Amino acid sequence: MMQSVPIFHESRHLQLRRTVPNDAEILYKRGFSQREFMRLFRLNDMPTSVAAVHKQLVQRQQIPPQQETYLELMIVHRRHGPIGLCALADHSSLHRRAEYLVGLFETSRRQLSYGFEAGLMLADLAFNGYNLNKLYASTYAYNRPAQKVLESGGFQLEGCCREHVFDRVTQQFVDLHNYGLTVSHFRQYQRLVPLSLRLLGRDITVPSTPPSFQARDKNAPVKSGTRILRSV
Repeated sequence: MMQSVPIFHESRHLQLRRTVPNDAEILYKRGFSQREFMRLFRLNDMPTSVAAVHKQLVQRQQIPPQQETYLELMIVHRRHGPIGLCALADHSSLHRRAEYLVGLFETSRRQLSYGFEAGLMLADLAFNGYNLNKLYASTYAYNRPAQKVLESGGFQLEGCCREHVFDRVTQQFVDLHNYGLTVSHFRQYQRLVPLSLRLLGRDITVPSTPPSFQARDKNAPVKSGTRILRSV
């Protein structure tokens, strides 16, 4: 019997739970093997098989808690099941920051605000659950919808790295837009108040522990290091 996986957060439509080895087939077939998804989520980082994804997930489970730097969560719709992936990556306990990633498998889902809802949940975990000081995110220049979602969530453009990433498929260099959100700006960003009340049932800009947050002191990422899924 499959062991139940703890839920890290719940909202009106979604749940966030940790990815486990049993998710390998879903992640590969609906995410990592799909060029259209990966060109938005992470270029040039495509595992070659279900077995490769399974191996990564098993390896991640074996990382000692004090060395963990990458928290990957499945976005699960209450009716439709897994619809995407989000993560806090490259966590640094010294700087209290992490990279923020959100991606939905199917184009149709991206137009229903589920990405924004999952992003609110992830920010809630980061600032109210893990007490981070900053989230940062990078988007490819052609991914304007993601940039709009980040800006709607309070992220501010901090710079542009010209021709920073090489796309192996198109054989072109791509600009990278870098965004950041500090906890102080998050607390003061009033646009999030009605949105989080409607979607999450509470004002996440006010310091409080997410109601579904699983206490993970012994499992929380504690220092910066190399990610399991590396960007190439």
